[in-house]
Amino acid sequence: MWKGALREIHRCVGAAILFESSGGQLDKVAHLPELRFALGEPDLETTSIDNAALALESKSFFIQRVGTDGFKIYHKAKIDKAVHDRRASLDEAAEIKPAIRQLVKEEFQREASLPIEYFPTDSTAIPDSPRLTLVVVDPEEEWTDEGSLRDRIAQWTTSRGKTPRLYPAALVWCVRKRGRDLREKVAMWLAWQRVERDVREEILGSDYEKADLREIEVKIKDALEQAKEEVWGSYRFVLLADSAAPGGLRVIDLGAGHSSGADTLCGRVISALTAEGLLNSSVSASYIDRNWPPALKPTGAWPLARAS
Repeated sequence: MWKGALREIHRCVGAAILFESSGGQLDKVAHLPELRFALGEPDLETTSIDNAALALESKSFFIQRVGTDGFKIYHKAKIDKAVHDRRASLDEAAEIKPAIRQLVKEEFQREASLPIEYFPTDSTAIPDSPRLTLVVVDPEEEWTDEGSLRDRIAQWTTSRGKTPRLYPAALVWCVRKRGRDLREKVAMWLAWQRVERDVREEILGSDYEKADLREIEVKIKDALEQAKEEVWGSYRFVLLADSAAPGGLRVIDLGAGHSSGADTLCGRVISALTAEGLLNSSVSASYIDRNWPPALKPTGAWPLARAS
């Protein structure tokens, strides 16, 4: 809740833009210096006025940005309104969910260095193999410390159907964090694609400015990049078998992910396992020490040649 000079700052800025952009000015544009002069007072920083104007422009459909510091209220809506309308009409089951799954598969599959099992619906869909395997949980599932998902992963890690697994330690699970960020970013990408199609088929007509229509391809590319980045940021929990951990699962939080921070999503998981000392490219001295044959511990010897 804003208090003091910031109280209703956005309403004040919006009213000032309205009067400045519809009065007797030559260009009918409200520039930031004019907004600061009109609304400035001793207890109000000018940066708050700038931020309010920028926030209004980003959220409003009829406030247009003019140049670097100008704003005006225009009778034609921004292309954002068409995007908002198309986004609201997207079908959750037929469009959004399949697009999310496909995008997640593409990002994990890109230069994958491990075999990957995508969105298993039962334990029999995951092979029992000694080879390290990454299991990507369906994006509909969200990780919580307690719940049915944790119990199900623990059960599927140790059993394949009704048969105990021979290699439970070979399974590495990757689960999405809680939240709707991934869904929202993919929906925005799909909405921009639909707007581009409507423009190509001349459905939108002259309701929008030509300058906005020319930027659609850039907006689609930006929306896709943001959706891909959200896949990296959302799949941040790695789980693997550990009899000493609560529930038989060890949980590793990868933290906030970004595609520029690692080569691939598989590489990010492998790096985390290596950093935790759970994965090595060669047998380490500590592993040999932990697994020294009990019969040889008194002497400390480990014969390298067969006794004659």
